[in-house]
Amino acid sequence: MDEHIDPLIIGDDLRTREAHLHIWSEVVDGLNEGIVVTGLDGTILDCNPAFERITGYSRAEVLGLNPRILKSGRHDAVFYAALWDALVTRGSWVGELWNRRKDGEIYPERLALRAVRGADGLPSHYVGMFSDISREKQDQARLDYLTHHDALTGFANRKLFMERLEQAIECADAGEGKAAVLLLDLDRFRRVNESLGQGAGDRLLQVMAERIAGCLKRRSSLARLGSDEFLVQITEFTDTDALAALAQRILDEIARPVPLDGQTLHMSASLGISVHPQDGGDAQHLLQAAAAARAQIRHGLGNRLHFFTAGMDTRARRWIAVESELRHALARGELQLYYQPMVCVRDGRVRTVEALLRWNSPILGWVSPAEFIPVAEESELIVTIGDWVLETACRQVRHWQDTGLPPVRVAVNVSAHQLASGRLPERVREVLERTGIDPGQLEIELTESAMMTDSEHSARQVETISRLGVSISLDDFGTGYSSLAYLSRFALTKLKIDRSFVDGLARDPKSSIIVDATLGLARGLGLRVVAEGVETEEQRALLAAAGCDALQGYLFSPPVAPAALGALINRFAPAERYAIPRVVSIGA
Repeated sequence: MDEHIDPLIIGDDLRTREAHLHIWSEVVDGLNEGIVVTGLDGTILDCNPAFERITGYSRAEVLGLNPRILKSGRHDAVFYAALWDALVTRGSWVGELWNRRKDGEIYPERLALRAVRGADGLPSHYVGMFSDISREKQDQARLDYLTHHDALTGFANRKLFMERLEQAIECADAGEGKAAVLLLDLDRFRRVNESLGQGAGDRLLQVMAERIAGCLKRRSSLARLGSDEFLVQITEFTDTDALAALAQRILDEIARPVPLDGQTLHMSASLGISVHPQDGGDAQHLLQAAAAARAQIRHGLGNRLHFFTAGMDTRARRWIAVESELRHALARGELQLYYQPMVCVRDGRVRTVEALLRWNSPILGWVSPAEFIPVAEESELIVTIGDWVLETACRQVRHWQDTGLPPVRVAVNVSAHQLASGRLPERVREVLERTGIDPGQLEIELTESAMMTDSEHSARQVETISRLGVSISLDDFGTGYSSLAYLSRFALTKLKIDRSFVDGLARDPKSSIIVDATLGLARGLGLRVVAEGVETEEQRALLAAAGCDALQGYLFSPPVAPAALGALINRFAPAERYAIPRVVSIGA
């Protein structure tokens, strides 16, 4: 030993090394990752406790064995050859593979292999560090599933459906099958949620999804697009008649009664059909075509199912443009209220005016209410717009009153969506309080179809509004439900004869009979009657003689801006020619 080297220093160095080795041993033993050390021939020389936990093999069982005891059989010889080539040539390999535990369970692991070099710089051992990523894979699989499937029904969502549809279109273009899309939604589904709760609505959607799926063949695909909308992809059909038959079968299944929460629901659906390639060259255009076809039903232009036709594309584009601009129309101040008088037959005065919505879009120009009101109802913008109309009309009445105009009542049209929301009575009360007008100066106009969407629910709201002192008018009478039983259930004050009957008075005896019957019915129920759409002197004379209380139409005035109403009311001073003392039958 060199006489200049202190033996104590050597002792300290050994103790330090032993301490370091102990620390590293504790670190390795405490790792969650498995570690295995092999010789260059692959023989296992050592492993840590995490190796035992993950693989199920004890250290004593694997010493002297080859790691191939863990092989799952899922990887071929090419895979392992590439692994060993990287380890030998580059000294490392990192990747994922499947291995097998002692109990036979196959699991995924993330593995890092590295060559350990000796003092001579040559590889002497191999060390592998790995972790069980089963939970990670499960989470990823769940995420992938949720990314491509509807969580409620378990069927495909829009993303997966569009991917499958694109594949079907590619196959169809290659002569391997066909591609068609059915887009449907449930009618009045929102009422189920509102009356029975969202839980019942969800169960109903699950039932409907299963019924639709039961109508489909193996290669077809079903997806839930959102809310109550479903998509069906069909790849096996002979012609459009076969598609129509399938669509009708789906509608029939939907129409079967559904027992739910102690009640029996009767549902229906609207269904649009498009076919590749004539209706769309790709998935997006094919879906748009099916939506355009379905829209014909929802806009009252077709049957329960409808095929796409070329003209629908133009209408669909216009619909989208109108909806897009309408969403901003209120904030931009583009909506206006015009007012059309109702002329009293007895004395010729104007005591009521109807508020009529008008829209002048800087992009689309003047848009007819017949066009934008259905868009507003379909998109449910009608609730927000309806609230604005109610508030604006009542404020206008207040302004007329403050400027000295004779007392006038304003009639405001209310949509089915406003009535279905359940908050209409509260909204009416709030507006009356804010504007300070007398409740008798407000009249709510409802259609038959709006009231009959949920008759009990509607009747309660109408009764509440009536108790406030607000008049209730039934608009477009005779064009909706044939049953008259609801007339005794709703707190009505007025009936409005639809313009379609007024227009036919002079040439269609049936229109005269209907008008006479309506007037007789109204008198028996104590209701006032207004005739809409009066455009000729002949119509005025016939309606006045028959006993109409008031008349409304272009014969007297078109709808006018608020500023012009004062002059219009003064124009309709009492006149002898409007006083019709004798009531006769139109058909007499």
